[in-house]
Amino acid sequence: MNGDLKSKAAVGLKKTWRTTWIFTVNTGRRIKILARKGQGCWQQRKINRAMAALGRQTFKALEQGESNPLMAPEVNAAVQKAKDLKETKEENYQAIAAIRERIRTSRIIPTPEETGGIEENSEEPLGK
Repeated sequence: MNGDLKSKAAVGLKKTWRTTWIFTVNTGRRIKILARKGQGCWQQRKINRAMAALGRQTFKALEQGESNPLMAPEVNAAVQKAKDLKETKEENYQAIAAIRERIRTSRIIPTPEETGGIEENSEEPLGK
């Protein structure tokens, strides 16, 4: 009886430790997500500024009589800068999705073998 109580206490302690550890790790991951969201807002601001600069460069090229303003070197550079910023932002959101997936897979899901679960081929009657 005493050994059985010790083993149950050890199992309970192990589950408590695992739950605490997962909670702590997932909290750190959520902080990373928050930081990346802030970075995404900053990147969006840079994209908006790059798009405004692109519009200014395009208008300037049209004023100078350029028939195809996108072929002007200043406009082409502004387009490339905007594309690069959008790619960086997309990579950031992909990283956020990967962190969320790690949080989702690390959750504790009770299995039938754990106390409180029901095994399909249990030899003991359920009413016991």
